[in-house]
Amino acid sequence: MKKYGFYLCAAAAIALIGCKDDVVVEKTVTPAQTGDEITFGSSLTDIEEQTRTIYGDKPVNGAYPVTWEDGDQIAIYCPEASNGNMVYYKVTPDGDNASHSSAVTKVNPNQAGLQWGQKEEHHFSAFYPADRIVGLQNGKITAEIPVEQTPLSWKSTPNGTGTTYTGVANTDYAFMWAYNTHNKSDGGDVALNFNPWVTILDVEINGPETADAAIKMSSVQLVSTTGETLNGQFTMDFTAVENDRAAYPTYEQAGEPNATRSMITIQLYDQSLNDGKGDFITLKHGDKIVVRFYLLPKDVNHDTSVRQDLQLRVTPYNSAVLVRTLNAAAGSDGGTQEGGILAHKVNKVILPSVSKTGPNYWMSSLDPNIYVTELSLPGSKMSYQTAENVSGRKAVYYQDLSIAQQVTNGIRAFQIQTASTNTATGLDPGDAKDQVLYMTVAGNKTSTRFKEIVEEIATGLKNAEAAGKNQEYAFILLTAALGECEGYGPIRNRTAGDLAWMDAIRNELTEMVADEETYRLYTGEITPTTTIDDVKGHIIIKVNYNNDNMGNHLSENDRIPAMFAKWGVFDDVSTPFTETSAYAINLMRWGTSHNVNNGALQWFYHEATSVGYNNNGGEETYDQKIGNIEDMWERSIGYYNSNSDHSMWFLNDLGGCYVNGIYSRGESQSGVNAWTQEVGPYATRLLQNRTEEATLGIVLINYANPENDYSGNLIQTIINNNFSFQLRTK
Repeated sequence: MKKYGFYLCAAAAIALIGCKDDVVVEKTVTPAQTGDEITFGSSLTDIEEQTRTIYGDKPVNGAYPVTWEDGDQIAIYCPEASNGNMVYYKVTPDGDNASHSSAVTKVNPNQAGLQWGQKEEHHFSAFYPADRIVGLQNGKITAEIPVEQTPLSWKSTPNGTGTTYTGVANTDYAFMWAYNTHNKSDGGDVALNFNPWVTILDVEINGPETADAAIKMSSVQLVSTTGETLNGQFTMDFTAVENDRAAYPTYEQAGEPNATRSMITIQLYDQSLNDGKGDFITLKHGDKIVVRFYLLPKDVNHDTSVRQDLQLRVTPYNSAVLVRTLNAAAGSDGGTQEGGILAHKVNKVILPSVSKTGPNYWMSSLDPNIYVTELSLPGSKMSYQTAENVSGRKAVYYQDLSIAQQVTNGIRAFQIQTASTNTATGLDPGDAKDQVLYMTVAGNKTSTRFKEIVEEIATGLKNAEAAGKNQEYAFILLTAALGECEGYGPIRNRTAGDLAWMDAIRNELTEMVADEETYRLYTGEITPTTTIDDVKGHIIIKVNYNNDNMGNHLSENDRIPAMFAKWGVFDDVSTPFTETSAYAINLMRWGTSHNVNNGALQWFYHEATSVGYNNNGGEETYDQKIGNIEDMWERSIGYYNSNSDHSMWFLNDLGGCYVNGIYSRGESQSGVNAWTQEVGPYATRLLQNRTEEATLGIVLINYANPENDYSGNLIQTIINNNFSFQLRTK
């Protein structure tokens, strides 16, 4: 069998200018016969300590060089081939010119390569990288550009005035293509000249203007304000190239039709900082961050000088988002082109100095059509049990910021513990309508009504609206301190405290609904299709109750503006794991807790406070707590991929307190502090290394304070998850 080879070269540039085609000199060979296999030689050249195609950091003669890296894989498709239409090949760079190949060989040497078919003219189309192909149909390949494009690593270099932190981009997203025709009787090698296909934005973020300032950074997003497709799955079509060699392959959207595809995110988190524990990058005066975005090309250029619908949103750590609308003109900073962003090129964008301003109104940067159950919410454990609200030598607190301060700092979920109070006076034993809710701290009732705390959160939402941030909302998980709940009624027929608590919920929420502007309760039913736009500016209430007696105490006809779910093991939902009181899935009900009413949502919760040190006791031992934290987030991936109606809502409680061993048998401040120091960095590393797409749900943490050394980065990581994958929309 005669053997023939493809001759490959990477296009010499991905740049602001074009590049010359390479000249291919073909050898004189015997014409090919049907069935002859097209195979390749092999050699190895080590370019750098990388494993991917190399894109130059700086332009050479106006162009960014592109070179092959040993082991790069390409897919070659030929519809006329006699034995299979698409085969994967690996590239060995030429030792003298790494933009050319010295050999192209089959990835699987035992697999048959492409073979000449019956027809005289053969059409060859190729795609890099092969392992990004997720489908092939009728000669059209399907691949994907992800929404999160966090660098593989970071490198820091002096720049004369400070340090430049350059994100080493994942060039697996730097898709390239090649196309050629070749007559079988002509013999010789088939020349495939690869050209860049994606559009690249090379973004430079500059440090603060003030000489002594230092600003910790969080992320940067590229956003289309008109909802234009920038990323996601696509199907590539070479028809345009077949008809016009000066054209580029076109594409159509593929994959999830309702995913958010108008945003690409890069997290500014370096795993090597903080002695290898990881941290967000801090910019000082004179410092820079340089990152690259890969986006789907638009052959009619993104005319940013006219449309101005593309924005770069830079988010400093726990700060207001800084927005820059791309508006290019000839000769402007960064060498951008008149007319805006050019497809298939590297486009340089230089941003002004960063600043830290305003509260963290992060929800208002999201698509308002995103489903509520898709979001990841940072929440505070025992939200009202703060340093200011506890008293006594043995007092234990879980938070060091007030609830108002938590709202300002981006916390959007709150665990609130309350108890009922019978307001009947004198000899009146009271009845259901006399019950109201008071806040508790460490199980002890306070003089603060629950509605006062709701008003405090509502005020934070109104402050956001006054600042032009209209998409903020909040979630309250309402629980009972049953030991402090008062009963009511005649002594011989007294209603128990747990039932009185249910009455108090009905009364308290009904009272607040009558004053919508003060309390901002959301009064519609929460369903799988409820969106940010539906609940914006409002507070969602979810009530934990403990048994059927509590649940059925409310009428099936009640329409209380809250969701209800039982806490504990109740086999109302089949689960693939063994449930415990701390880890279970139960049905969610809206408007009443009465068991004849079942809503469309399921509540998957992990909720336990005491953690047994050295696996000694507690509501959960250390291994159980850590295991369930990880297990819920692992299962959330499977539920997300299989649950297209997004009807599962998650609560993962990372807060708590070490008990036993070297700690007290009950709550202690040292136990709270030690658990926070353990779980905060652990969970941050876990999530920063996570690559799968799925919501984190509501996440409760100790010390929900962005300035806390152990939980601060975790809060920002939870927030960033909302910008790191394609959240589904209505």
